Amino acid sequence: MVPGIKVISKDAPSSMNRILSWLTKALVVTAVACSIVLLTIDSKIGIPLGLSTPVISATPLFLIGVSFLVVQTMTRPPWTDLLKNILLASAFILWGIVQLMAQNALSKRLGNVVIALYVLDLAWVILVGLNPAR
Repeated sequence: MVPGIKVISKDAPSSMNRILSWLTKALVVTAVACSIVLLTIDSKIGIPLGLSTPVISATPLFLIGVSFLVVQTMTRPPWTDLLKNILLASAFILWGIVQLMAQNALSKRLGNVVIALYVLDLAWVILVGLNPAR
């Protein structure tokens, strides 16, 4: 043991993990609430928020992507799972960026990158599921 270095048990939640946990929960709840607002707007019920539809569409994507990245810092998965999870979070964040862009060649290309990220991530999950022994 090195003097002055504090060792934290993996079993005991640190104050940083508690903060990150609350942050993640807040982001998830906000993302779900934004999704409900988005669906409400689509149903023509109408809730005047003063926000554009692209912002309302992008917000839950950003929030859920960022919250999933925060969870990775707390759970510290094996590097292969971490890479897969970062790909998934990136897909959500990039999708949010695409929602904010004007329709042009770049937004279409980035939309295709989002599709490729989702396909890659789900293919990875399927293939690992077929061979659970790893």
